Amino acid sequence: MTITRRLPADEEVFESLASRVRPLTVKSEPVYYVKVFDAIERLIGEADVEDALRARLRDLRRAWDASEIQGTQIQAYSVQSARIDGTEATSMVSDTQLAAAWLYADLVHADAQGPKRQALAFSLRERYAAAVRVFSHMAALTVATMQLVESLRDARLLAVDDSAWEDDVSVGASELVEEARAFVAPLGSEMPDMRDSLELTEEWTAFTVTELLRQDPANHVRVVLRDDNGDVTATYDAAVARRTPDANSAEWDVLVAGSVMFKFSFDIQGERMTDAHFRGWEAFDSTNDLKFASTRLMLEFHRTSAMAFEVGGSELLSLGPPTFSAEERRELEVLAETVEDIVTIERLVRQALEPCNGRFDDHDRVRLRRARLLLEGQIVHAMRHPITVTAPEGNPPQVVVAAAGTLNVGGAEVPTPQTVMRHPAMTATETGVAPDSGPNAKTFRMEPPDGEQFLAWVPGLVEVSGDEDLVVTRSWDLIGIDEESFSS
Repeated sequence: MTITRRLPADEEVFESLASRVRPLTVKSEPVYYVKVFDAIERLIGEADVEDALRARLRDLRRAWDASEIQGTQIQAYSVQSARIDGTEATSMVSDTQLAAAWLYADLVHADAQGPKRQALAFSLRERYAAAVRVFSHMAALTVATMQLVESLRDARLLAVDDSAWEDDVSVGASELVEEARAFVAPLGSEMPDMRDSLELTEEWTAFTVTELLRQDPANHVRVVLRDDNGDVTATYDAAVARRTPDANSAEWDVLVAGSVMFKFSFDIQGERMTDAHFRGWEAFDSTNDLKFASTRLMLEFHRTSAMAFEVGGSELLSLGPPTFSAEERRELEVLAETVEDIVTIERLVRQALEPCNGRFDDHDRVRLRRARLLLEGQIVHAMRHPITVTAPEGNPPQVVVAAAGTLNVGGAEVPTPQTVMRHPAMTATETGVAPDSGPNAKTFRMEPPDGEQFLAWVPGLVEVSGDEDLVVTRSWDLIGIDEESFSS
């Protein structure tokens, strides 16, 4: 006679199943099945529960009792072995003992104690075969228990927190893709404790694409900018991002400031590269950080007399600065100033914004700078023209509240905070009633003194207890804009 017992094709999947139902069988676990059923019976108590539901609860508890694995009870079969001559016979061992021994001795590698030790006289295959039946049945009981809890919940007999149904219990993915920032520090640096602060010490720097490329010393390139006197004005640790060598020539793409790719070609003579040629550059602007870095690099390059690329301490190539007209240089300076404001706001609000790759005007620049300074906790000049506001209680307002919103600067939707505005000598002129805002509501025309501006701040970031605190703490300092005369 041949006895065939079919086992799962993927043993690891079954191991995962058994591991997940194991806590239901352990008395010390909060989800031990006895504790679960005791809790359900206490919660429904004397409630009006349908007979069918109570019967399901009763039958399910009995089924769990019958599936207990901590003893010697037989669920389906037991086994015993002995030599043909009748010597060295084992004790009679139940399928429950075999399954429990597999779980503890073979899966979690714990010491098999009590009744489980007797099962070690049998092979791993025998223990696994018993475990497949026992824990598959237990998994089916687990599903039935969950369905019972759902029925009691739907009948409003049990209140179960939504997280029990919504929280993830498995990954369900072959890879995890998420946006994050990584930081590196010299070997031996102390790891910051985020319970104390979310700020990193100076030795920690962002792990950039350049840092990744420079993990290979062969990619190391040093970029040095010098002025007309030969003095160094700036240096960059750059990296070769791509190289395409063949027998007689090579091409290198060198990433500088993490944002501009300089392209070169060389002739190869033996182990040396000769006759280097510059093939152009490509600036990256897919994020505001990249755009700011590339724009700042171009401005620094323009102010120098040469940009040298050094490899292994030797100069490989030197480039003269690009030729910019005064107008082009001013445009780059304004762009760098504007994108820096956006990058600063991104860090303050902890939110990445769309890159500033479109057009913007001076009014956008002023509003953007105000938003940055306000988010930094500064008191700044605001509008100079009158504004009409509604007072629900009909009393002249002491401050003008401007709602939070967004500001489009070259395609970047920049969040602006809720602010309050006031001028110590502002006037409030009643202009009408506003019945839609309340029975006593009135409208007022709020106006600063002639030629002066309201002052603005963000409540919570700045404490203003009286007019003596209303002092501008930071000016706009924008290229080509006179704060005293600009009208917005």
